[in-house]
Amino acid sequence: MEEVKQSLQQKQENYKAVYLQKRTICNRQSVYISGEIQKRIMQIIGVITGKQVSIGNFIDNVLEEHLNTHNDVLSALYREEMQKGIFNQPKEKNV
Repeated sequence: MEEVKQSLQQKQENYKAVYLQKRTICNRQSVYISGEIQKRIMQIIGVITGKQVSIGNFIDNVLEEHLNTHNDVLSALYREEMQKGIFNQPKEKNV
């Protein structure tokens, strides 16, 4: 039981270190997310961080970690699409 508790505490600390950090975002861009997701994120990070981390910070952290974690797959998919080139795209059918 103690091992499970330590494991959960370690996961919580790792999560905080990756996702719940304030960061400076110099070049801000607008993106849209569903209202439901926005409310959930706002409630969760508001309570956990005492409103010290913004929704933008959280989303930026999540996306950065996702891109880093899946870099190899994304790079392969990107190269695959780039190799097709503009002349190998399927022709549009006139209907």
